[in-house]
Amino acid sequence: MKDFSFKTRVIYFGAIAIVSLAFLALQLTAVMQGSDGVGSITLVILWSLMALFGFAGIGYAVKRRNRQRN
Repeated sequence: MKDFSFKTRVIYFGAIAIVSLAFLALQLTAVMQGSDGVGSITLVILWSLMALFGFAGIGYAVKRRNRQRN
């Protein structure tokens, strides 16, 4: 990961965040329509964690870029 450029990191973590948000939306739709199983709720939690990982990665890349410029 340390060999990736800033642009590559943002694209990588952005793709993770977008895909995770898409599946999170699908899973939330299923849960809202009555799928009350433990597995469905677990998937909602896991997809939200993956989306947070993507956003945290973008934040880390931006923070690291700002630190290198100073």
